[in-house]
Amino acid sequence: MTHTSRLPAGTTRAQALAMLSDHAFFLSCDPHLDKFEPIPPSALAQLSPPPSVPDEVKAQLRRSGDDEPGPDRSVQTRDEDEHQPDGPTPTPTCYRVTDIVHAVPAGLWDTSVVSTYEFSDLRDGVFVRVRSPLSVVMDTFWRVRQVGGCRDGNGEGTDGGGVGGGGEGEGEGAGQELALELVEDVTIQCSRLLMGLVKGQCENGWGKIHGKMLARLEEEVKQAKQAKQAKQAKQAKQGMQG
Repeated sequence: MTHTSRLPAGTTRAQALAMLSDHAFFLSCDPHLDKFEPIPPSALAQLSPPPSVPDEVKAQLRRSGDDEPGPDRSVQTRDEDEHQPDGPTPTPTCYRVTDIVHAVPAGLWDTSVVSTYEFSDLRDGVFVRVRSPLSVVMDTFWRVRQVGGCRDGNGEGTDGGGVGGGGEGEGEGAGQELALELVEDVTIQCSRLLMGLVKGQCENGWGKIHGKMLARLEEEVKQAKQAKQAKQAKQAKQGMQG
């Protein structure tokens, strides 16, 4: 399953990546969330199975030396995808998450569902593996992706899609901004008995999750704009006095 939302106008790639790397905020976007707690690294070996980074994710990991955002995965070459960085693979950052799910049929799960979330930050987003009871595993790539549509100087989009509207703060051409979108790509592994339930939960909740993420970015863009205007006003005042 893939869900896509256009990011708010003025959102930078760095802002979007920072939001996805804020794991506490990410978890707070879960509409069913009751509570969560970090699992200390010393306790990871006790998990069954122990958390690990899938082979197809290792080449995409964001490492401490990565100062610049990674390439758009939609245009990355096969050679880049197969490249394995030097050094040990970072261990996922893990959390124990409790959700309250009232739509679960009697006898399958308790109303309180406890899952393990494994976060691996990527150059262009974050990879999240969720392990839930009854061998349910969900692998999700969250990516910040540039799209073909641009926005004119008034912030009007020329290419729509998903929840919200957005753009990139770095211009391309006079009066235009590159558009960014948030892409959520979900793969579910579970029994046929549970597939309908799990997919239904994903379909019913993704809009709320994306909506909360977009609201954060909208507020950040608003604050950045206000700060810029205040700085410009101060500089103009100083210029007049000088």
